Amino acid sequence: MRNVLGFLAFLVGVSLAAGIWAQERPEVRKNVRQLFFDDYLIDSVSGLTRTLHRPVKHPDNPVLKREHPWEALRIQVYGTVLYDPAEQLFKIWYLNIAKSSAEKITVMGQRRLGHATLLSYATSRDGLRWNKPPLGIVDFEGSTANNMIGPDFYNPEGFSVLYEPHDPLPERHYKAFYWDHGRGPTVLWKGREIYGEGKDDGIHVAFSSDGIHWKPFAGNPVLKFYSDTGQCVLYDPSLKKYVAFGRFNAGGRKVARTESADFIHWSVPKLVLAPDTRDGPNTQFYGISVDWYNGLYIGVLWMFQIEEGNVGRIDMQLCHSRDGKTWVRDPERRVWLPNGPAGAWDAGDMRAACRSVILPDRMLFYYAGSPAKHGQGGPGRLGMDIGLATLRRDGWVSWDAAQTGTLLTKPFIHPGGELVLNADAAAGSVVAEFLDGEGKPLSEPCVSLPLRENAIASRPVFAESLGATLAGRTVRLKLTLTRAALYALWFE
Repeated sequence: MRNVLGFLAFLVGVSLAAGIWAQERPEVRKNVRQLFFDDYLIDSVSGLTRTLHRPVKHPDNPVLKREHPWEALRIQVYGTVLYDPAEQLFKIWYLNIAKSSAEKITVMGQRRLGHATLLSYATSRDGLRWNKPPLGIVDFEGSTANNMIGPDFYNPEGFSVLYEPHDPLPERHYKAFYWDHGRGPTVLWKGREIYGEGKDDGIHVAFSSDGIHWKPFAGNPVLKFYSDTGQCVLYDPSLKKYVAFGRFNAGGRKVARTESADFIHWSVPKLVLAPDTRDGPNTQFYGISVDWYNGLYIGVLWMFQIEEGNVGRIDMQLCHSRDGKTWVRDPERRVWLPNGPAGAWDAGDMRAACRSVILPDRMLFYYAGSPAKHGQGGPGRLGMDIGLATLRRDGWVSWDAAQTGTLLTKPFIHPGGELVLNADAAAGSVVAEFLDGEGKPLSEPCVSLPLRENAIASRPVFAESLGATLAGRTVRLKLTLTRAALYALWFE
């Protein structure tokens, strides 16, 4: 119960969620974790506090640093980090910027503006020490001895990657969704060259068999909108569709949503998240990272707090949704991932990877940071590197008991299997009890022995196995916590 923000004032957000979802009986399915962002599953609590947990920044941050000429100015995760369990390998697709907008670079024999965003690839066995292999793919300043990929990409931003090894077409095992732009003539803006609009500007998709050699879709752009931020694409198995989030058609620094059944034909994007009066007039959403996690969309908003002009800090806040369209935010707007202290590598500006990396025991959040605020110019002040923050598996939100408290669920149909809890009861205990749909004791002995451990997956011990006995019956679950924290529950 360390590294917490204290009581999370979700009262307004939970009330909103209750109005949207509470009228339906919760669906509890086998092997699907129930988190506690809202009261979807909960009927009542007593003596418990809902707590929001911050991730812990790694002491060796930044873990991925600029070290080569093609990434001299900035590297950032307007991209993706994945863990491939088959190869036991972390893989990162990140953007790199070589020079300032006042300079020029040569890429694939073409002269481009120095601040063009290029795409690089690296791997790691532990998520901390990264290898940047010389891939021989992209010619940068006359040499292919670099780790850049995507010779057919021009100026990609927000390179969001999905790995789907189950796709029957090997050439589509890796899918990418990104904004590419700038093939048009450059134009002058406030005395400096910028990219002009090209006929191929817009949201592009590409496919790959290995994540290194990519083939852009011949019909790009698939959406004729700009999205000058990180993109986020995921697959929602409940919809059987791909869902993407970005600025496209959002009307500025806000969040829009689009969906597709085949990764090629996308719906007209619609606005789903915008700052409100609680945020204040000088707040914008610079971008969003989204996980689809056991039926719940969990978003990390990049909060741009404008101080003057286009200058300000960017930090992170949490939000969540059960359909990707209606989102619930903490009404107190608490910071989830804060800037570092003055002078720190991430003191001014932060941008996160499109999704987190979910491991069996923990979750990894990769983000780019800069000591300079967004919009601050000058040589050496725009540098960005990539760092890491970690959180306990399922550890966004917990129900905590300082002494003794109880949680009672709404009636649900028992899906079969054994109850599993993610809980910290090392200093106390958790007792589970199944009741009937009315909240009355069952005739069978359905009270567990006390759990007294801190574990990601604890199985309460009952007098007899209840999975087959209760499967298909309408029940409630009562959990009694004594000096303990509960992060998630599920059946398997």
